[in-house]
Amino acid sequence: MSTVAVHIHPSQFPASVEAAFCESLDRRRMNHQFHYSTPMQSARWLRVHEAYSPARQDDSCLAAYEHAFAATADGIGNGPVTVVGLGCGGGQKEAALLRALLRHSAALPLRYVPADVSPGLALVARAAALATGAVQAEEVAPVVLDLAATKDWREALEGVAPGSARRIVTFFGMLPNFSPNQVLTQLSALLAPGDLLLVSANLAPGSDYGAGVRQVLPLYDNAPTAEWLFAVLEGVGISTDDGRIEFGIAACPEGSGLQRIEADFVFQRANAACYAGRSWPFGAGDRFGLFFSYRHTPERVSALFAPFGLALAGQWLNAGGDEGVFLLTRSGMITS
Repeated sequence: MSTVAVHIHPSQFPASVEAAFCESLDRRRMNHQFHYSTPMQSARWLRVHEAYSPARQDDSCLAAYEHAFAATADGIGNGPVTVVGLGCGGGQKEAALLRALLRHSAALPLRYVPADVSPGLALVARAAALATGAVQAEEVAPVVLDLAATKDWREALEGVAPGSARRIVTFFGMLPNFSPNQVLTQLSALLAPGDLLLVSANLAPGSDYGAGVRQVLPLYDNAPTAEWLFAVLEGVGISTDDGRIEFGIAACPEGSGLQRIEADFVFQRANAACYAGRSWPFGAGDRFGLFFSYRHTPERVSALFAPFGLALAGQWLNAGGDEGVFLLTRSGMITS
């Protein structure tokens, strides 16, 4: 078996990872990257994804992605194309996109950059891409980086995804886990003229936004998700006997008008988290923010991106209205 070259961004160098984890404990809010750091955590996340994600359980959601990929393949034109999967996870969606591009033109030169905070997931995504037959092994460049801690995504990816080829940037399942201003600034700076951006968003179904958010809360407030989220505290000496995970709904701190689902660990007795020779004490009643996920609507997605120079070129929703795929460009038009 041959070895695989994996590009490690400085945000994932050991000193950077240690500093980011300590910062999470200082702030009492976990950096989301640490829910995917170990093979065990990645496996737990994949189980949650398989059990609760509409993209894995809903045929109409799969159809929405297929329609989005077909439109993207039709609009990208001819010539070299690089697919950049930001937060690629297991890479199933990007693999489907690569198959759509292959159907568009078997001679289309393709390159794929699966980028994830987890080395294991980046390699799983690489394997999924190679299984499509759309891209050769030498044209797949896995990248391990922490998007939340990387100040300039364009600079970080320039060496593996240069702007000389047209790029399709995917941002699947990631929009809910970033503050709106942070992620939109980065995506706007990353995209060059002619690039296409595919974003998925978890949606609040129905005409009543608040009621829609409450309707999807059980997709998060369940035992497998709690088990996955708790693993990061278990690794620093916190026990399930020390407290419980509470799920709830809160308003966006940036005042965007969005609501997000949050998961906090609430301590019922005193204990301390221990990491890198330091200790962080917690008392009964203290809360530790483990996770948040914003819920959008199609109208809110378009309104969020427009001020950053990114216009909606197409959208595809599942039948239940709780997941959508959005194609964005700098001009709002798909051109060859």
